[in-house]
Amino acid sequence: MTEPRILKSETICSDCVSRRGGLCSGLPDGVRGKLAEGARVVDYPADRLLWDEESRPGFVAIVRKGFLRMVRYSVEGRRQIMAIVAPGELIGEGFETRSGYALETATPVRLCRMERGTFERLSEDEPSVGRAFYRQCVERLDSLRRVTWSLGLQSPEERFCGFLASARQTMPYQPVGKGGILRIEISRADIADYLGTTRETISRIAHKLQSAGLIEIRDPATFHIPDMERLEAVGASRGGWRKRSARTPVVADMAEGARIL
Repeated sequence: MTEPRILKSETICSDCVSRRGGLCSGLPDGVRGKLAEGARVVDYPADRLLWDEESRPGFVAIVRKGFLRMVRYSVEGRRQIMAIVAPGELIGEGFETRSGYALETATPVRLCRMERGTFERLSEDEPSVGRAFYRQCVERLDSLRRVTWSLGLQSPEERFCGFLASARQTMPYQPVGKGGILRIEISRADIADYLGTTRETISRIAHKLQSAGLIEIRDPATFHIPDMERLEAVGASRGGWRKRSARTPVVADMAEGARIL
């Protein structure tokens, strides 16, 4: 593991994605500076356990780079990824007892890490920090609701389309025409456990969606999405994903029963 590096506050904030679209994006410069003063930049390798389901997180951190996974394990050792934590998000907040989930690094990550007491005092003294924290809690709860809904009501194909459509918000994405080029930075195993399926199924789905014209596989982690709106419609169960035919209209068996010609 890379040793923690303590940087000056202006250096810490200058290239952080949280400043542009994460927890810190709506904070005044002075408040952001106070956060930086109480923080240090720490690097962790991939697949590092930061805390387990029975532990109370010992620190608070803003994710600067990389992705983490919130995980629950069954008695048999099977795992379900409850959420993928992206750059700009806060981790370790709001637990007086055990966390109820394990937090692991899905990729190499860089954190802006601070002691819990430091963050709690700043939240009490600066209302803007409390508001930003509340906004993230609402967004994370909404994400967990969507995951629960998709696991219960959507097909694996629909879940994968929804995942790709939403991934462009947090992973490298280059718009091209009506779609773009998307690079997925987490592993197939993590995608599978997040979507409640298997790596083999994810591979089959990707090739099925390519045959349907929804995606083009550039390499195992890179996809060209010709029409993002169509992909989003399938991910929201509002459109058909089957391969279109010049002779036979495709009738979607999705929630709204939309007919795609």
